[in-house]
Amino acid sequence: MHRLLLALVLLVSAPLAAQPAASEVDTPRPLVVMNLAAHPDDEDGLTLAYYRGNRDAVAYSVIYTRGDGGQNEAGPELYERLGAIRSRETEAAGRTLGTQVFFLNHYDFGFSKHAREAFAEWGVPQQSFWEPRPSELDAEAGRDLVTARLVYLYRALKPDVVFTNHDTVTVGANRQHGHHQAVGVSAYDAFALAADPTYHPEQLADEGVDLWQPKRLFLRRGGFSSGAPEAYDAAVPVSDTCAATRYRPEESCAERAVAAAALHVSQGFDKFAPRFYRDTTYFQLLRQSDEAPPLPEGATDLAAGLERTDDVEPSVRYLIDSGRIGPLASIEAEARTAVPGETVTVRWQERGDDRLTLSLFRDADPLALRVGEATVAVPETAPPTIPTHRAMYETVLTPHPLTYSVRDADGTLTAAGDLPLEIAPAVTVDLSPDPVRLGPGVTPVEVQVRTYDPAATRVRVEAAVFWDGRGRSPIATPNAVADTVLAAGDHTVTLALDMGASPTPGRYALRAEARADSMSAPAYPYVEMRRAVVLPPVRVADGLRVGHVRSYDGTMAEALAAMGAEVVELDSTALATGDLDGLHTVVIDIRAYLDRKDLRAHNDRLLDWVREGGHLVVGYQKLFEWNAGRPHPLWPEDTNPDEGFAPYPLQLGRERVTEQDAPVTVEAPDHPLFVSPHVITDEDWAGWVQERGLYFPTDDADPRYARLLTMSDDGEAPLTTALLLADVGEGTYLYSPLVWYRQLAALNPGAWRTFANLVSLPLVDDRDAP
Repeated sequence: MHRLLLALVLLVSAPLAAQPAASEVDTPRPLVVMNLAAHPDDEDGLTLAYYRGNRDAVAYSVIYTRGDGGQNEAGPELYERLGAIRSRETEAAGRTLGTQVFFLNHYDFGFSKHAREAFAEWGVPQQSFWEPRPSELDAEAGRDLVTARLVYLYRALKPDVVFTNHDTVTVGANRQHGHHQAVGVSAYDAFALAADPTYHPEQLADEGVDLWQPKRLFLRRGGFSSGAPEAYDAAVPVSDTCAATRYRPEESCAERAVAAAALHVSQGFDKFAPRFYRDTTYFQLLRQSDEAPPLPEGATDLAAGLERTDDVEPSVRYLIDSGRIGPLASIEAEARTAVPGETVTVRWQERGDDRLTLSLFRDADPLALRVGEATVAVPETAPPTIPTHRAMYETVLTPHPLTYSVRDADGTLTAAGDLPLEIAPAVTVDLSPDPVRLGPGVTPVEVQVRTYDPAATRVRVEAAVFWDGRGRSPIATPNAVADTVLAAGDHTVTLALDMGASPTPGRYALRAEARADSMSAPAYPYVEMRRAVVLPPVRVADGLRVGHVRSYDGTMAEALAAMGAEVVELDSTALATGDLDGLHTVVIDIRAYLDRKDLRAHNDRLLDWVREGGHLVVGYQKLFEWNAGRPHPLWPEDTNPDEGFAPYPLQLGRERVTEQDAPVTVEAPDHPLFVSPHVITDEDWAGWVQERGLYFPTDDADPRYARLLTMSDDGEAPLTTALLLADVGEGTYLYSPLVWYRQLAALNPGAWRTFANLVSLPLVDDRDAP
C-alpha cells in the first residue's frame, strides 16, 4: 500500500500557499462533501452537482475501481484499455459536475455477489491482467487494505459529509453488486477508524494527513425509482439552480448531472442519460459523530446544522478540476510529449508582474518564472504518463505531468491549468490486447513499437514465450530486431516465434521487450506481457457455413473463422429478404437486439428460416432490449414485441453465475451438442475467466426448451437455463446467457470446443439443410 499512499500524499495534501481572492476565484465555503462509488458511472452526480453548484461546497468523488472488468458498449477495448477509457470519461464527468475525482485503483474483476469476494480479490496487489490470481485469498486482509485506503483519504481531504449509493446488503433478491457492498462496508468502518490514532498510525507521518472524523455518513435511498422511498432522513432538492462554473453555464443541478452522465459513453449512458434526472435525492443517515448536532426532522441539507471551524485550503489541482479557476489564454509547450531527461520550451503571454509557477509532476521544487519563455528539464525520475492504460494505475489521478499556476504581485492566484505535455518512455512496445494464439512451427507476432525520443534511437525488440507465465526460461526462439535505428514515430515489427513442431497445448506467457539507447534517455527495457495459448485441435463440422449478425463485439465470428467455419456477415438486406440459402447456422452476437434495428425488425424472417430447418444460436442479451413489451432503452418508440423474439416464451431475469469455476452439470451428456465434433468432458468447463454467465432466462421459460446445463454459485439454488434448446419446425433454436465471447477471446480451449459443437449441430444431427 505504500506506493499508493505516496501518490496520495503528493496529490491531495498540498494546500495553496495563499487563499485565492474572491474577485479572481469563487472561494469555496467551508463545507467539504465526498461521494463514494465502486465504479465509474456509479457516482451520485445529482447530489455532487447540487453541493458544488448550489451550496458552493468543496466536492470530491472517490471511485474504488476504474471499471476495467466491465463490458464496453462503444468499442472492442476490455480490461486495462477499457479502464483507461472509463477513467477519462469519469474525469470529464467530474469537470462537468465540478468535482475532483480520485481512483483507489482496486481491481474490477467483474460482477460479484458478496462483499467478502470483493475484499478477497482487492486484498491482492494490482496485477497485470494476463497473470493468474493467487490460489489463496484473504477477505479480512483485503477488508483492512480497502478500509485503510479510504481512511487515508478521509484524513487527507477531511470531508464533513460522506454519502454513497452503496449499502451493505449481502442477502436477498435486491442485494447490490459485491463491489458496492464492499464500498458500503468500508465507508462504515472508516468513519470511526479515521479518528483512531492506533489505526494505521504510519499514515499520520505524511504532510497534511491528520486524525479526522466526518460528521455524517449517508446512504442514498430510492435506487432507480423517481419517487420517494418509504423512509428517509433527508431530501436534497437537486433540481434547484446550479451556478455557472468555468466548464458549465448556469442550469438546473439535475440537468448538469444528466450532462455528466452522458459522458460515460462506454457504458451506453450517452443514449439514455435523461433517465437519471430526478428532482430530489433521498438519504438515510447511517452514522453521525458525537460532535455533530442531530439532523433536523425533514432536513433538506445533509450538512444541516454543521459548522466548520478550520479553514478549507483546496489544492490547485482541485481548483482546476472543479472549474473554480481558469487557464491562461495562451500557454503552450514546444512538444506534446517529452522523455525523462529531455528539455522542453514553454511559452506564455506575460501579464505584468504575474509570476508563472510550473509544478513538475511529483516534483518537490516548482519553478517560479517571470519571463514569457522558459526551458524546462524533465527530471530523469519523472514517471511516464503514457501509455495511459499502464500509467493510470500508478496514481489516484490520471497523471498530470506539468501543472502551472499564475499569481499576481500580491501572491493571489489568477489562473491555473495543465500544460498539454505527456511524459513518455523513450520507447514502448504494444501487443494486441487479446491473448496470442500460438501454433506449431513459426507464429508471426506483430509488435507495435513507438519511439518518443526526438533523437535517432537504437532500439532492440525481442519476444520470448514462457510456460504458464511462471517466469521460467524462454521456450521459443525469438527473431529479434536488434540495434535498429528508429526515428520518433510508430513502427510495426513482426517477430517470428518458433514453438517447434508439436507444442504442448496449454497456457503460456508472451513477453515483448524494447530497449532504447539514446542521448536524452537512459537505456532501460519497456516490457509488455500477454497471455498466449496453444490450443488443442478445435474444428467445427466440415463444410459448416455460419451467418453472423454482428453487434459491437464480433469475437464469435473471428473464433468461428479460426475453427474452420465459412462465416458470412448478415447485413440489413440479408435480414430483410430472409435470403439465408446455403447457411447451416446463424449466430446472433451479444447485445445484438440492442444494437441492430434491422434484426429487431426482421427477427421473424430468422424464425421462419429456423422452421425450415435452420439452426439459430443466440448469445447473451439484456432484459431491456429483450423482454416482451418493454420499450427499447435506446429508442423508446420501439417496443419489444409482445410475443417476444424467441419462438416460444422466454423472458430474461437478473440472475448470474459470477464464480468462473462454478460447477457445471451436463444434463444430457449423450446429446449431439456434447458429443460432436468434440466429446465434452468436465475439463472443458475449467479455466473460465471472470464469470459463467449473466441475465439468465427466468425459470418459467416455456417447457418446449430442453434444459441442458445446470450451474450455480456457491450456496445458491441451481440455475437450469444456461443452455436452452428447442425444436422449432424442422430446425432448432438455442439460447445461452453464458459469456462465450469472453471465453473465446481468452482462448479457453474448453469454451472453443463447446462452442464449436453448439454451432455444428445441424451437420451432426442428420437433419436436412433448409
